[in-house]
Amino acid sequence: MKGLLIKDLQLILKQKKFFVVAIALAAMFAFTSKDVTFGATYIIILLAMLVLTTFSYDEFNGGMTFILSLPASRKTYVKEKYVFTLIDLVAAAVISLAICSLFTVIQGDKIDIPHLMENILATTVGMGVVLCITIPLELKYGVEKGRIAMFAAVAVIVLIGMGGYKLLTSVLNVDLSKIANDVATKLTDVGMYVAIIAVMLVLLLISYVASNAVMKKKEF
Repeated sequence: MKGLLIKDLQLILKQKKFFVVAIALAAMFAFTSKDVTFGATYIIILLAMLVLTTFSYDEFNGGMTFILSLPASRKTYVKEKYVFTLIDLVAAAVISLAICSLFTVIQGDKIDIPHLMENILATTVGMGVVLCITIPLELKYGVEKGRIAMFAAVAVIVLIGMGGYKLLTSVLNVDLSKIANDVATKLTDVGMYVAIIAVMLVLLLISYVASNAVMKKKEF
């Protein structure tokens, strides 16, 4: 697995121009906006999407056939992708926090750490959920069809969520706002952060199991 991690890291590091452009745009957002959270969101989304570019490189010119001819099993390949995903998400959050804090200080403004951290956590978890959906789909359908399937899956989830919300609030008269407030008051800020991260990790585990099942049956 170490060799596969080095491979993906090298692929990402070769995109130096991408990082320069991303940081430049983030800097522009930080300087032109009073709220640096947009820049933080932008950086995390861009860096998180780099995970998906590694699949494109792996599939190029029958690359998967070559990778699986190496001393790396299908299960190891899947495991490496999820380890790399976790590394990428953590790195994206740290880089985003560092860059936005730096530009805030340069502007002479006071850093609102709680607000910035909430935004970074929400965006990181959100991108983690997107990757949980996308990785199994890309393994099953390939990069191009997998992206289409991802948008379709997200649309279905949104429709189910909206339908469930309407059912609970309009038909069953459940006060979801009160429930959310009750949960929030019982949890400290740290507890809330831990709970959100725990949910994302559970989703990653479910996605990992699904990806293993897909990879086991896939033919190259």
